[in-house]
Amino acid sequence: MIEEEKRRCEMRAHMFKALAHPVRIYFLEKLKVSPWCVCELAAEAGIPKSAASKHLSQLKEAGLVDDEKNGTRVEYRLTAPCVLEMASCAEGTVLENRRKRLGI
Repeated sequence: MIEEEKRRCEMRAHMFKALAHPVRIYFLEKLKVSPWCVCELAAEAGIPKSAASKHLSQLKEAGLVDDEKNGTRVEYRLTAPCVLEMASCAEGTVLENRRKRLGI
């Protein structure tokens, strides 16, 4: 594997790792519609604000969300909406393959 391929694969693995938690995917789905602050996302997900902050930090580090200060609030927004489209595509393919395997 050449160095460029290695870097690309590592970056993609980092992105997929950030997606590997249901709360983070839930946050991305919420952020697709509009920006949210951490306190709103925490309340919506039913988790402590500190846990929501950690999840958002991982998404931000992966480049999937960004934050912007709005007065005293910090609002998060989705920067890569295509990641949800990719997830939907993969989900549909997996479900179809499962149906075929089970003969449904």
